[in-house]
Amino acid sequence: MKIIPHSIKPSKTVEEQLDIFKSRGLIIENEEWAKSILTHVSYYRLTAYTLSLKNGNQFNKKVTFENIYHLYEFDLKLRSLVMEVTETIEISMRTHISLTLSQKYDGMGYMYAENFMDSDKHDNFIKELNRTLELSKDVFVKHYYSKYAGEFPVWVAMEITTFGMISKLFKNLKKEDKDYIGYIYYGGIKGFYIGSWLHSISNLRNICAHYGRVYNRNFPHPPQLFKKDKPKIIDDKKVFSTILIMKYFIPNKDVWNDWLEKLKNLLDMYSEIDRTLIGFPPDWYAVLKK
Repeated sequence: MKIIPHSIKPSKTVEEQLDIFKSRGLIIENEEWAKSILTHVSYYRLTAYTLSLKNGNQFNKKVTFENIYHLYEFDLKLRSLVMEVTETIEISMRTHISLTLSQKYDGMGYMYAENFMDSDKHDNFIKELNRTLELSKDVFVKHYYSKYAGEFPVWVAMEITTFGMISKLFKNLKKEDKDYIGYIYYGGIKGFYIGSWLHSISNLRNICAHYGRVYNRNFPHPPQLFKKDKPKIIDDKKVFSTILIMKYFIPNKDVWNDWLEKLKNLLDMYSEIDRTLIGFPPDWYAVLKK
């Protein structure tokens, strides 16, 4: 087999990867265990969790391989918790939008650009929706294609949308329709805020769904915050600011507080975590508690 020259770094064996870690001052107490981890979690993925543990290429004193793996493990569990909340928000927002549009414009009113702010954005949404429907294997989609000639009322179409599509659709609703949803379902929150929040949550949700790192990550679309919430935030680009605004999407106090206890238990379990790197202030629990 002919090998084509290229500029990419040569691949490393698991043993060579450990040698790199050790050459940079990382303490590896159990090499066999570390090797087993590197056969399941890539070296490249783990190095993303080392950024706060070293100065340049050299690890800080007493940093162990286990410290790195604990950060990875914490991040994995945090992502799972976040996905619980985003699922609830996604399903409820689908319902709120479909009820609002069907009651105001009828079941097929979402198909008409005049019922939205921007006709180009509406056209892009319809194209994306059609592609999603065509690729769908869901029985209910096939049923509507065969029985109703592919006409999908809004309450059916919304069930096939992604969180990103929901976010874009909401932002393109007329101002009065966005504000109506905020008034009816979220205690009078202006649609302007909800649109910003959905964008931030959609971005976070997609990162979690694709196993991206949340710990020590700067998010490119921080949510627009209420004036009263701004002093509670130490860095609006960290995940805490998005978790804070998710609270407003869960009107049921018990549901939110039950989830909050899971979050508290996770942080207690990983007490060594530097909470500032996920944007959590010292009084984070009181800030999030309903």
